[in-house]
This record gives sequence, C-alpha cells and structure tokens, in this order.
Amino acid sequence: MRGHLLFQKTLALVVGAVMLATCVARAQTVSPPAAGPLRPYVFPPVEQFQLANGLKVILVQKHTLPVVEGRLIVDAGAMREPAAKNGLASLTGSLLSEGTGDMTGADIARAMDVLGAQYSTSANFNAGFADVVALKTVFPQALTLAARTVTAPSFPVGEVSRVKNRALAAYQQTQARTAGLASDAFIRAAFDSTAPFSRPASGTPATIGALTRDDVVNWHRTMYAPSAATLLLVGDLTPAEARSIAQQAYGGWTATRSALAPVENPIRPSSGTRVILVDRPASVQSSIVIGQPGFRATDPDYLSMVALNHVLGGGFSNRVNLNLREKHGYTYGAGSTLDLRPGSGAFRITSDVRTNATDSALVEAINEYKRVASEPVPAPELQGAVNNLVSGFPSAVQSVQGLTGRIQQLIVWGLPVDFYVTYRERLAAVTSADVRSVATSRLTPNNLIVVVAGDLSKIEAPIRARNLGTVEVWDVNGNKVR
Repeated sequence: MRGHLLFQKTLALVVGAVMLATCVARAQTVSPPAAGPLRPYVFPPVEQFQLANGLKVILVQKHTLPVVEGRLIVDAGAMREPAAKNGLASLTGSLLSEGTGDMTGADIARAMDVLGAQYSTSANFNAGFADVVALKTVFPQALTLAARTVTAPSFPVGEVSRVKNRALAAYQQTQARTAGLASDAFIRAAFDSTAPFSRPASGTPATIGALTRDDVVNWHRTMYAPSAATLLLVGDLTPAEARSIAQQAYGGWTATRSALAPVENPIRPSSGTRVILVDRPASVQSSIVIGQPGFRATDPDYLSMVALNHVLGGGFSNRVNLNLREKHGYTYGAGSTLDLRPGSGAFRITSDVRTNATDSALVEAINEYKRVASEPVPAPELQGAVNNLVSGFPSAVQSVQGLTGRIQQLIVWGLPVDFYVTYRERLAAVTSADVRSVATSRLTPNNLIVVVAGDLSKIEAPIRARNLGTVEVWDVNGNKVR
C-alpha cells in the first residue's frame, strides 16, 4: 500500500514537472504582446524667479507628500579649477559642512538630526552642491542652516587636513581597482591635456597633497556667489512659500563674482583605433572601456543618441550585455553610457571581464559598437528600447530626490527647465531612421579608444594578436611605457 502511494506521488511530481517545462518552453517561443499606447503623464509645474542678489531659484511643485528638497548648485565644479589645483573644488565642497563661525561640523550635524533633515555638501566635475531634504514643517529652518554653511563656512584647519587625507585614501582605493585605472586612462586618451575632463575631478595625490587651507578659502571667496548659483526647490511648496523661504535663507548672501566664459573640453585628435593597456599584476579580471569623446546634451540629435545608447548598452537586455554575459559568459554585466559634460562628453562601453576572456570580450564589444554604427536598428528592437525608457520615466521622478536629480541635469547641461514636459513624447517619436542618422554621423567605429586594465602578463599577447588597433602600454599615471 505504501509503495503504491509513493508511486502515485512520484508520478504526480513527474507529470507536473513535464507540464511546467512544456509551459515554459511555449512561453519562450511566444512573442510578447505589443506595447500599448503611452499612458498620460504630466510633469510637475516648474517656475523660475530671481532674488535681488542675483540668485536664480527654480521651483518644482510636488504636493503628494509633505517633503521638500533644496539643492544649491554653484558653478564651482572641478571644470573651473586650474590644473595645478586639481581637487580643490571637490575639497572645498566637502568642507562646507564642517563648520561655520559659531558652529562646528558636529554642531551642524546634530542640529540637522534634531530637525530630521538629511544634509550634505560636495562638488563634482560640474558644480558645487549643498543639499537638504526635510519635512515641510521644518524645511525653512533646515535650509537656513544649510545656507550658513555655504555663505559663511569656517574651514577649520583640522578638518582641512582630515578631508584631504580622506580624498587621498579614496584616490588610492580607486587606483587599486582595474575599473578606476581604465576610466582614468580613457579620459586622458580622449581629451587634450588642457581639457578639464582629462583630469580626475577629485584630484591626484600630487595635487591634493599640495592644497592648503588658503587655497580653499580663496576658491570659496572667488567662486561661491549668488550670481553663479541656482537654488532648486522641489516638493510641497507653493510659489509664495518658495519665495519667502529662499529669501530667508539666501537673501542676505552678498558675495560677488565676475562672469566666466563657458568651459571647453577640447578633444585629443586621433586617427585609427588606439588600444591602451594598463598593468595591474595578479588581477583576476580585466576592465575594458571602448568609446569616443564628443557628445553634449545640447546637440540637436541628443534624443536619438539616448535611444541608440539604450539599444547598445542600456537596461539588462541591451546588445552588449546579451552578447558578453548571456551568450558568452565573459562577465556579470556590460553596458554603455552617454557621459554628458559641459563642453564635451563621451560615449563608451564598459565591462569587467574574466582575465582569460579579455581579448575575446574586446572583439565582441567592438563588433557590437561597429554593428550599431553601421547597420540599421530594426524597428521592433528600437521600439522595445524606447518603450522601456518612456514607460520608466514617471517612476524615475516620482520622488523629490528623483525630480531634483533630473532638473539638476538641465541646469548643468544648459537645457531649458521645461525640457522634460514633452520628453517622453519626443523620445517616443524617435525612429529607426533617426538612430541610423546619428549613428552614421556621430560614431567613429574605426577610430575608437580602447582601454584595458588588468594583468598584462596574461592579457597583452592575446590582445596584440587580435590586431584591433595600435597598441600602447601606459603606467597608472598616463605615461606611455612602450
């Protein structure tokens, strides 16, 4: 009896497994349903005004939750600093929150904690930032406190030393990874040595170590001024409330600054593909970067380039990832990015791959770059990529933080603040012909910069044997070894 019951249970399990496998097989052979029409979405209202001291204020109203984010964006990023002072903008941005005339950094942190506010200061390549997020009821107090760290920072000597040491440690950590080595080599190869983008925004050990408190004080005095800043307010505020809060926090800021010319990022001229190798002995993986400089958000074909990027390397089901990961198993993930900067940015494929598959992964990734540059993207594939972008946009901006990040991009890139009002519709209208046009006019598949950082004792000979381009070996500081 027991044997009969056991047989019946086993038989049921086998039948169930067969049925499940059959259903899965059928599901894999059936095409997914066609995308439905674009669901309506209204971007939140955006308003602009200016304080008497020249500070520009942008308000994005979002009343779903009683939360507000205030982000001051100052044209004082690393792109503005002299090459000899590389890292000064980043150091200054990090030090803003470390004290004012009557408060230490710890005092400021405790005060923000009492308000339940999140606060940080920083600076990257594009700008300096002071960001605060708080409930509406306490936001005026939080923003006023944040403003004091921007308008009257004290830059304590001890904190300058501590933050410098932290920056040096962060640089060493970056250089200990193949991805950091490859990224640095790529920007050095892509841009002229006079271009701000050719330097790491956080500086190098030589430049960071030479920076002084006087450098920080002078940078703040000459670069931080209301005429060079934008206050971005996002969340549960009315226009009247926004004006009052902005005036209370920043209306007394009286610093002045001369107007500066737009930043240029001159590209390093080249002809033919360059393959640059950077040695990291005993590395178990290689980091690859493949691409070219020369893209801006203000380009008329920007949205076509966004669509092309998503086909090649955006999302999980992009061409590069399906090839390198799903088909060949060279990597855990691969993709492409459109890194936009004032003056000029870059378009590149990146991935970390197995050491013993480095040369093969390079071949496949370069072939994908050439394919998207030379062959039309089938309409169904393009539609799937674009649908993914436009359908995901509302969720990307449903929080005040998401909205703030998107509007910040417009400010930094120099695009109109109403850009996103019709963004989805314009992106959805991109055609295969548009993508074909931007691919043939902008991509240079036979004039690429290819960078690989890894164990050269294992990867150099196989890469040279592939004849992918002119091979150079660089040290970690960008100097050609051979």
